[in-house]
Amino acid sequence: MLTDFVIQFFSEQPRRERAVFGLLTGKQTISILYAALIHQQLQWLHLYPSLSKEAFSAAITTLKVQRMLRETETGLILTEKGQHLKQAAVTQLPFPTHYQPWMNLPVFAPRFFLGVQVLSEASYANRAYQPISVNWATQQVVKQWYQQVDHRAAVITLSSLFQRLPTELADTLAANMIGHDYAGQLMPATLEAHFERLDALAALVQQLANTRSMWTALWGGPRDFVSRPAQQTLAQARAGMALPTIANRSHRKQSTINEHLLLAAIMGETLPIEHLVPLKIHRALDRVTQIYDHQALLAAIPGSTFFQIRLFQILSFQGRWPRVTT
Repeated sequence: MLTDFVIQFFSEQPRRERAVFGLLTGKQTISILYAALIHQQLQWLHLYPSLSKEAFSAAITTLKVQRMLRETETGLILTEKGQHLKQAAVTQLPFPTHYQPWMNLPVFAPRFFLGVQVLSEASYANRAYQPISVNWATQQVVKQWYQQVDHRAAVITLSSLFQRLPTELADTLAANMIGHDYAGQLMPATLEAHFERLDALAALVQQLANTRSMWTALWGGPRDFVSRPAQQTLAQARAGMALPTIANRSHRKQSTINEHLLLAAIMGETLPIEHLVPLKIHRALDRVTQIYDHQALLAAIPGSTFFQIRLFQILSFQGRWPRVTT
């Protein structure tokens, strides 16, 4: 089953297995995020954070041995045999349709199911039970939430949220709940069941993001993938501060400042391009027709830097590169 999942991240375009693993487990290096962007897979960031390196590597090895994947100098590509398996895998193991990385589901899931359990047991005045999450931080968040909400209103609100979910998703969530004299499954037994639960949780979070109910407080809000230091760097750059000055004031390397801005660009933030890319280089980039090979671009545009080229590539791929109009 894991091979059916893994093969869906490969195509006829070379893809490095390390970049795929980093994407799925939520590793946010610029190289991993950029690779996900150009392969149109950024929406699957942090999709499977519990995936082990050993299991992933074993799946890759199996696909190579079965000649589903072939290794090239720049990464793994699908063979003709692998293309057929991928087509079948898409049907056999569909990805969650409601999932978005900002939903922060790995954090929300244990809070939600523990919150349901606490409310259920409290309704029967039962204090002698084993909490389904032993994580201290999760327990503290749920405890604080429980002390602040009206318990009856919380149950009524959750019922209302469930009624607005598609029936199959509501049933999936209910089957995963644990409460007083009700023991659903603590962990999904298969990868397919795991993604079904993830899809149901994602659909619930979509409602929480739009309704601002008391359960929204338990969720905690969307995850911001642009770190606070990166946000500070972006704000300073927008204010016209030179990048070396930003680096000196923040006691960071210039390369770190560059990574902050590239991260912001990948995540859709607006950058002051006229401040970051000199006009001569900007005009030269406007004439570029091939955007993927950064080494060729560096060689073709004298005086350009890797940062400027990568920024151009990101924004061009997103359709956001601003051409010079004068």
